[in-house]
Amino acid sequence: MAKLVLNPWLEIQNMRDEILRLMDEVESKGEEKSECALWKPKTDIYETEEFFVLEIELPGIAEEKIEVEIKGRELRIYGERRLEKDVCGSEYHLLERSYGPFARKFILPEYVDTRTISAKLQKGILVISFLKKKHISKNIKINIEEG
Repeated sequence: MAKLVLNPWLEIQNMRDEILRLMDEVESKGEEKSECALWKPKTDIYETEEFFVLEIELPGIAEEKIEVEIKGRELRIYGERRLEKDVCGSEYHLLERSYGPFARKFILPEYVDTRTISAKLQKGILVISFLKKKHISKNIKINIEEG
């Protein structure tokens, strides 16, 4: 009876090939990017008195691999992290990080001015901020003239 020997390298290579195939699909499908996403980066959302802020974990991803867009009130973030390690002659003992295309979508509140978007990548965190719209006072004082 033949002994079956599993080669973990072949499994990793198969996963890599599948990820690359999916990334090629993402690039060719355009509007359907979120449908091909393999993972969602962790995000914190908070607001200050002046700003609405999203902080998205994207360590190891180059700025040019990240796409941020607004459609109506929806904020969309797309990108990819490729498995670019040279594994020839080595063995992985643990592979926990997510690779391949990612996508996140958020519906922005009405009080956010989407024209004031600011985005910067700092130490692997993508920080996206919007100014809040100025609230108009609903109490209007009307001077009455004597006549």
